[in-house]
Amino acid sequence: MAVPLAARDSFFAAVDAARPLNGNTLRDSEFSRLLFSNEGRRYLATREHWDNDPPGAVRAPDGPTAAEAVAGHCGYGGPDSFIVDMQGIDAFLFARAKYFRDEAARQAALALGVVREDRTYLRVGAAGAPPTADHPGGEVLEHSLLRGPDLAGASRTSSGYLPDGHEFSAAAPLRTAASPGLLDLRSVYSHTAFLPEVASAAGTDGTSGHLLRLAGVPGGLNALDAVSDYARAHGIRCYAVRMFVSVADESDPPVVVGRVLRRIPRRRLRTVQEATDIASEQVFRLRPGQELHCFGTHYPRRSVDWEEFRGGKPYEPRGHIHMALRGIGADAHQHAVSHLRELYVTPGTKCDVVLTPVSEVVRVEPIVRRGNRLVSGCSGRTVIEEFDRIVWRKLP
Repeated sequence: MAVPLAARDSFFAAVDAARPLNGNTLRDSEFSRLLFSNEGRRYLATREHWDNDPPGAVRAPDGPTAAEAVAGHCGYGGPDSFIVDMQGIDAFLFARAKYFRDEAARQAALALGVVREDRTYLRVGAAGAPPTADHPGGEVLEHSLLRGPDLAGASRTSSGYLPDGHEFSAAAPLRTAASPGLLDLRSVYSHTAFLPEVASAAGTDGTSGHLLRLAGVPGGLNALDAVSDYARAHGIRCYAVRMFVSVADESDPPVVVGRVLRRIPRRRLRTVQEATDIASEQVFRLRPGQELHCFGTHYPRRSVDWEEFRGGKPYEPRGHIHMALRGIGADAHQHAVSHLRELYVTPGTKCDVVLTPVSEVVRVEPIVRRGNRLVSGCSGRTVIEEFDRIVWRKLP
């Protein structure tokens, strides 16, 4: 059996089963596209295949044996891993269709056949949660253990938010006293990897992916560049990444750059400065006794409008990664949970990376009908040119 995750009892919130998509759904003949609805909103889900290393290639892990937390994660990954990319970045850019149920992401994965009924999945990655009357919302680090066939399970997912008058985030479990299960409402995007439990403890046979130990340099090795360069050099175009960072020498700790939204965009962003103004990006160092856990996904995301907005720069070319401080809690000058913008690995840093190649991606985007066309609910771009109005009305 796979090495169990350390501190499983810290998975504090139950995740409800995703309801099956009974009745009026539409699929194409290749089982790669699906039209469905969730809570009154309609979605198009598309399953894509990405080629990485040649089929059957297995690479031995690099570096020494991983620490306990990393060893636990090495029990999850392998060729049946997949990514669900909910809403891309267009909801953030256009400030439309900003809220959705996480259940919709899991329903799409189940309906498109990427979930194995007999497997347990470690789900990790980045998302957002809206503020409500009893929860502050914020930048979400998804971290759950889910079971096939319905992707129910347990979670230690949390969010990072900015308290009034503060520039550094505080952490909040993504649950409330009134709703002790994991909150299902998400905002803007959800980009997560589902990594199945593997039959043996990878780290000896490489089945969960590539295990790397990043060596620090004076002034700091750029960890995101290093991981991206490694993936490119090994022909890995699509992957999940898990990084575990701690202090080896308190005189030269790692440097972290994190970003937290002050609020969700209220209208379409017209300038990069507008995006900058609604976030708090801060630089801080890790302290002894703390661990930085960073989870994210990468594949060549196509976002024409974002690239125009950014002057040709692609969206998250090194992956979309969120992070959380664990162990000793964050102090007043550290982000507790945030979007990871940069990580600099110094000689006083211990940094282990589990990089899992992924070949299947499920993209999900909200859609609306305009005449005979189906268009993105975020950008308004045409998704399907001709569509039968009667069939549209039959969708629940």
